[in-house]
Amino acid sequence: MFKVCSTAILTFLIGMSAKAAPIKTAIGENMSPPWYFADKKNEDGIIPDYLHAIEKKLNQKIEILILPKFRIREYYEKDLIDFNCYTTPTWAGTSSEKFQWSHALFVVNNMIVSNTGPVKSLKAIEGARVGTVLRYNYPTVQSKFDSKELIRDDATNEEANLLKLESDRYQYALVDNHHLAYYLRNHPKSKINRAGFVVEEIAVRCWVRKGSELKLKDLNKAIDQIKSDGTLDKIFQKYR
Repeated sequence: MFKVCSTAILTFLIGMSAKAAPIKTAIGENMSPPWYFADKKNEDGIIPDYLHAIEKKLNQKIEILILPKFRIREYYEKDLIDFNCYTTPTWAGTSSEKFQWSHALFVVNNMIVSNTGPVKSLKAIEGARVGTVLRYNYPTVQSKFDSKELIRDDATNEEANLLKLESDRYQYALVDNHHLAYYLRNHPKSKINRAGFVVEEIAVRCWVRKGSELKLKDLNKAIDQIKSDGTLDKIFQKYR
């Protein structure tokens, strides 16, 4: 009898342990507010917020690793993370057979803004230096950088990019609409023009590593839920 009970308890504990094992994701340590607040002890920012919202819908613990951006690829290639929820096929630059793509999570508008006045077209700023973020991929305008029609000037992250624009290090910067809205909320006297020239609209997605315990269908269901019930909208509104 004791042996039978012990076996049952052991089986139960093993099952609990397996259920409690977290799935792992990563955030690039160079990301700046509002996407991620590196200077806060608790995970904070748009990305941690929607990851925790997804976690609740999945009813499965998510462990967030903070990594240098270039090491995220290394971690998934070594099967050390299960998924990534701030990426797109064009940003990833690969059609790797190791992962699958989720439904769209939200849209990012990359735009060129100026500290002098509205930008009307790319032709109008030909030859200008444009603030960008180190190691960031801007698919639509990459050919302009390659041909030197536009001169890329890298900053360490999005916030540094806008601060360089604010201090007249250059007259133009390539930024996303969510980051710009947060920056202008916190710098109401900024001379950066609020109307940007949109160069690309990107649907941000998650990838899930094949072989992970996280199933794509479950992640897609969680994404659809946080979009339909207003959770995702509330997260973005918090930082606008």
